[in-house]
Amino acid sequence: MSSEELTDDQDYDNGSCECGLFHSLPPEIWLNLFGYISAEYIIEKLSLVCKSLRTFILSSQSYWKYRYERRVRAPYRSMPNTHGTWFNICYQLERRGREWQQCAEQHQNILSISGAHIGPVADAIILEDGYTCVTGSRDSSICCWDLRRIVRPEETKVSNAFGSAYVTKRAEDKQQRWIWSLDHEGHVISSASSNYEIRLWDLNEELREISRIKLRSTFAMTHRLRDSLLYAGVYNGKLNVYDTRINNTETNNTPVHIEQVTRRGYIYALELQDNYILVMHKSSTLCLYDQRTWKKIENVPLNLGERVSSYYKNSLLFLGDNEGFVHTFHWKKDHCEFIEKIRTEHGCPITALCHNQGILQTCTAVTKTLAIDQLSTPAKHLARIQADTMDQHIC
Repeated sequence: MSSEELTDDQDYDNGSCECGLFHSLPPEIWLNLFGYISAEYIIEKLSLVCKSLRTFILSSQSYWKYRYERRVRAPYRSMPNTHGTWFNICYQLERRGREWQQCAEQHQNILSISGAHIGPVADAIILEDGYTCVTGSRDSSICCWDLRRIVRPEETKVSNAFGSAYVTKRAEDKQQRWIWSLDHEGHVISSASSNYEIRLWDLNEELREISRIKLRSTFAMTHRLRDSLLYAGVYNGKLNVYDTRINNTETNNTPVHIEQVTRRGYIYALELQDNYILVMHKSSTLCLYDQRTWKKIENVPLNLGERVSSYYKNSLLFLGDNEGFVHTFHWKKDHCEFIEKIRTEHGCPITALCHNQGILQTCTAVTKTLAIDQLSTPAKHLARIQADTMDQHIC
């Protein structure tokens, strides 16, 4: 039984307890005992003992909120959505942490990518579920990885159809040359390559190509896809905006807006929130624009290296630098407020990162590793996946 299956829609006979177990202890003692038991055991086992105990577990949302806050410190806590509850969030957090820890102890977290990519991996994105990873390589290919095949091998079907047991989908076109950057919106994956193109792929249909945009005389080192608009940070220091809903090829390749961000370097990171755009360009400078007027609001020099990976969600901005640190900011509409600097186990440039409900995942192409950390007090390292490959050109 999963946490999603634990609902209170059934008739519990006014909370009657035929076995008498629930009424043998006061509610305060039950809550204290819960602290020594995993959320998975409480939800999947203990809730089946009797109807009264099950109803009590469902109704103790303040306890589950307190338990979640003990495991994830502010400001990295995620509020439940309209369809979620605190015990569901706590269950998912603890299950993910337990799975990665058991994987690290039993299987040494060896991820075989031999045969999947034969060129250096230039970019990677981790989807919100925390288990789906998409990589783009200089060998002109894009691979979709299912990390559940590592932590839940009993629930997944393993196949070597795409060169690796962990690759579920693959797209390749030699005309793309190098894949420079990746992004996604829903089931749509976007990729920017060195042949001056940005392509859209359908993740639900085996990475079928949907459309493509041809840039003018340069390529995009980074881009973001939001609300059908594609924001491309190109090598000449300009920010180009395209409308992906336009189907005409000639019109589709014409930007709806061009903004000259810098004349001294290239753009390597950008994020969006509401009507604001955050851009980072060479010389490690952070620029904040109001998209409604395209007026530059803020221009802050940072010392994070020549290329920075970024991730934004729930007003939190994460920037991974060249030394293996993650710098976190609270994005408040028209400015960024620094929170803290988090040390990871990489010690080298972070090429991709993702944050979901207190779990921070960071990738580095230098040592081919994926680290999973829980942002508790203190930060807790859960697991580290080491890529195992015989391909000499994988960076």
